[in-house]
Amino acid sequence: SFQETTKVLSTAAIGAKIDNLSGLKENVIVGKRIPAGTGLRKFNKLFVTTKDAHEAYKQRQAMYEEEYED
Repeated sequence: SFQETTKVLSTAAIGAKIDNLSGLKENVIVGKRIPAGTGLRKFNKLFVTTKDAHEAYKQRQAMYEEEYED
């Protein structure tokens, strides 16, 4: 239950323990995205765009890298 999860998280915080927040309930309680669906961690840095916008982005990145090389 959510009440039990809250108790466990509170007890862990008081005892200076670490919780990696890998479950659904604890992430909901602390207001983070859930580790499922669109909140799945492997998609955190996913960038969705059009092909044209992606090409323009790649060109800007290449120009930036050239400008700031050693």
